[in-house]
Amino acid sequence: MKGDIENFNKNWKSRTEAVYSHWTRVKPVNQIQFAFRQHWKLFKQIFKRYPLLKKSKKSTKVLEVGCGRGTMSAYFADNNYDTYLLDKSKKAMELAKKYFKKNNLKANFYTDDCLKLPFENNKFDIIFSIGLMEHFKNPEKAISEKFRVLKKGGINISYIVPNKKVKVQEEYHWINEIIHSYYAKKSTKTSKFKVYRSNYNLKFYKKLYKKFTKSKINCYGIYPLPMISHSIDFPFSLMNDKIEKDLVLKFEKILTHKYKNFSSWLCDEDYGQAIIIWATK
Repeated sequence: MKGDIENFNKNWKSRTEAVYSHWTRVKPVNQIQFAFRQHWKLFKQIFKRYPLLKKSKKSTKVLEVGCGRGTMSAYFADNNYDTYLLDKSKKAMELAKKYFKKNNLKANFYTDDCLKLPFENNKFDIIFSIGLMEHFKNPEKAISEKFRVLKKGGINISYIVPNKKVKVQEEYHWINEIIHSYYAKKSTKTSKFKVYRSNYNLKFYKKLYKKFTKSKINCYGIYPLPMISHSIDFPFSLMNDKIEKDLVLKFEKILTHKYKNFSSWLCDEDYGQAIIIWATK
């Protein structure tokens, strides 16, 4: 199966980036806050397409599997959804609980296995994962569990970050190389622990989804912007505040010119930083 929970825990414990705040109620001030805000905007656009999700938010149960620090779940909780977070990493869950408490966000927290979810069948209206499926050599079990605990008509969203060359990132590779060289001379930080990441494409995940649903399966590339940093691996390392704010302004302008799909945050599979797939049960 693979999951690399040990190295994930090491990174959560040893890296200052692990306590970054990627969720905000106000205007994003760095590129990762901006990216998660775009994720949330896309999610809201998706939900409008499904009748089951038009009911009261307070009665809509949402589960994030492999939640990490719970950035996306914070958006749900802040918008009064009945929010559940689950992660196998005790350190990640500890960070999530502290952050939710600090921001007066309510949620239900579970430290448990993503391959055997501790919930009954047909419990949730929305189930999603951000950067989880690529950490399994065989993600079928994780996907089947998400569908098992999903209600009929509920939506299962998987945001996946394959280990592949990203066209939009390659266009800006020279900038990151310069930044990396500069920081390498100054940095005294410990090395990041490597975690397993597969390179499966949308065709692979679509085939797995078809085993659990007969509904339309939606597949796209996502995040059509570069990540600018001396270290874009998990956990992502931000630049200084002025540069980050300038990047947010630049990225906002870039996205206003992208309207190929129903959302400017979607793109061709090979171009974006990640891929996304969703379908109802």
